Amino acid sequence: MTVWNPEPLVNIILALLKVSRDGRLREDEILRMLKYTYSEISRKELIKTLMILEIRGLIRVFLAKEDLLVAELVKEY
Repeated sequence: MTVWNPEPLVNIILALLKVSRDGRLREDEILRMLKYTYSEISRKELIKTLMILEIRGLIRVFLAKEDLLVAELVKEY
């Protein structure tokens, strides 16, 4: 049974990126941190949410290794 969380996933990912050292986190780090809040989150759901944030222009996602994504917060000046 899925547990409903009142905080949207996009907000939590943005908050995680904001508190990271350099505004950059690997996909596996984000997934590990999200397991505390969203216990049943899948890699597919995370990638879909990262894509939404990238389309909105809030983050950049790039390939670090063959199957490892890195999300980076876009700096606004």
